[in-house]
Amino acid sequence: MQIQLPPARALAAAALCLGALPLSAQTFTIIGLPDTQNYSEFFPAIFSAQTQWVAANLTQRNIRYVAHYGDVVNDGDNLAQWANADQAMSVLDAAGVPYGVTAGNHDITPTGSAGQPYIPQFFKQFFGAQRFAGKAWYRGSSPSGMSSYQVFQAGGFEFLGLHLECDGALRELEWAQGILNQHRDKPVMMTTHRYLQDAEDYTAGVPLVPSGYYPPIWYTIEGKYVPDGIESTQFADWFVRRNPNIFWVNCGHFHEEFRQTLTNVEGRTVHEVLADYQDDPNGGDGWLRIMELDLGAKLVRVDSYSPTLNAFRSAAESKFSAPVDFDGFRETRPTVVLQEQIATHLGSTYVGTQDTWINQASPNTAYGQSETRESDDDTTNSLFSDSRGQALIRFDGIVGPAGLGRVPAGAQVVRAHLSIQVVDDIDNPFLDPDFFLHRVQVPWSESSTWNSLGNGLSGSEIGPILAVIEGDNNPNEDGLRRIDVTSTVQAWVDGQPNFGFAILPEIISGNDDGISIATSESKNPLFRPRLEIVYAFQCGYTPYGQGASPANSLSLSGIGSPTLGGHVLARVTPAPAGGAFTAWSLGQAALPLLGGVALIDLGSLGGISFTPNLSGEVVSSLPIPGGQNLPGLTLYLQAFASDPSKPEGFAFSNGLACRLCP
Repeated sequence: MQIQLPPARALAAAALCLGALPLSAQTFTIIGLPDTQNYSEFFPAIFSAQTQWVAANLTQRNIRYVAHYGDVVNDGDNLAQWANADQAMSVLDAAGVPYGVTAGNHDITPTGSAGQPYIPQFFKQFFGAQRFAGKAWYRGSSPSGMSSYQVFQAGGFEFLGLHLECDGALRELEWAQGILNQHRDKPVMMTTHRYLQDAEDYTAGVPLVPSGYYPPIWYTIEGKYVPDGIESTQFADWFVRRNPNIFWVNCGHFHEEFRQTLTNVEGRTVHEVLADYQDDPNGGDGWLRIMELDLGAKLVRVDSYSPTLNAFRSAAESKFSAPVDFDGFRETRPTVVLQEQIATHLGSTYVGTQDTWINQASPNTAYGQSETRESDDDTTNSLFSDSRGQALIRFDGIVGPAGLGRVPAGAQVVRAHLSIQVVDDIDNPFLDPDFFLHRVQVPWSESSTWNSLGNGLSGSEIGPILAVIEGDNNPNEDGLRRIDVTSTVQAWVDGQPNFGFAILPEIISGNDDGISIATSESKNPLFRPRLEIVYAFQCGYTPYGQGASPANSLSLSGIGSPTLGGHVLARVTPAPAGGAFTAWSLGQAALPLLGGVALIDLGSLGGISFTPNLSGEVVSSLPIPGGQNLPGLTLYLQAFASDPSKPEGFAFSNGLACRLCP
């Protein structure tokens, strides 16, 4: 097979064309590169032909991103194969197209077989973060260096590409959860390696093993390739369906084409798609995936094409359209996700979950460090007496600067959901009690006991029932309970005391079973309690303290939006002849000063001098503190100017509250 590769000059031209493509075009393309392992070992020209085709078609197809499904090479410790892969993928570097690469089982073991040593160092040597240094679209890798994410622009807004190492190790998912928490405004295309299979095509349609997620029995036989790896059903349940901005999942590993859908926690359809051609002639015959995203039509059109054969596949699994309401997978309003030890905003990690349970049978015992908390109408399972178990949970630090991953005071809470994981449900075949979520009205801590809280919680110590929680997992194995707590979180944001929630059992005579709920100490980070808050707030400028005294005779007002260029713009009128000085603080005040009133907190003062412009106006451009736009943060400004006409020699302005916009 002879393959003609375009010259370097053509690649450079393609890269220039990519930069000229309209970012707002409603139709654009993402390319999928399924398992290339055989090309890297035996047919490197085919691998290069795939990436050369991408570079040559950037403009015509408006290609914005490329996703590699893993198994870059056949033998993870073979440097010659890695060199072939490097050469092929370098074509994308030269073309300037954003891309991500998944680590497959052949990339992290010597030959791709389970039970072999885990050797991630070769993948990181060739496709680690250092490869992408200086590329603005490459946003970072996991602490292990084995997963990564990219952000690319298309259709007028940003998309996020997430590439997760084979088998979804919990260490990788903990990192990835933090990334998605911080990017709820972006639809996410996720790519991993071993996830789906189409076994029925190998058994003449007989469902000996139903097609879909890799079944548990296969993990028993095949094993896991990554330390701390999980099964694909767990991957889907614990991560994919719980993140409402994932709209698409790509995977390879299993030679076949297959697709199915999953319904996420917001009730939206997530498309999960397998493509792998490694057993075809010539190591896969160069087949790749063309995914055309049409935002106007709300469709993803998928084709399977081979640059070396110059042919399309026509089977239903090879060519299809999938409906996607892209706007439904991004949240344009500010969002805060609080989950213990998981990143929430600007790389900061949330620490502030308090949870425990109190036990009537052991009234002086504290359970604050337990991995589960119990809600039970009889913790001793006695036929003669009932001893209650009551679960408690609280998220501290909900209210604060939005730029630090908190909700600004006074914001409108659009919606808020509490998610808990029931790790042990009701096993009683005759009784299926419910459990009740209440708002706690009294202080408590993780060291609280049944006795220290005055014989448990009851009466005025708890508010009305906020929600009913099912005790039995329905369907089985679904331990997630996601509860709307919007009104309660709004009350806390409005300033009411936050004493958290209690989960209390339904009292049923003869029932001795309860539920166990994962705590913030759970070794599975995805099971820890989670509070998701979407909010809105008014931003901009609000004058205050006008007419405070005769010396406060200047007028200070805002200009435009307080996010313009990362600066706050303010105007002083009438323009003082000698210019003025504007100071800002993080707090208000009312302090007599030089015949006037200082309306800002002089203890946290910062400022900038400014002088009249050509038209006689006095305008200041105040850089936002720390050089970062912190939405929801309020700055308080006041201007001071020399004024010889006043006995004290100074004139002050009113105060100006400036709440920074997203």
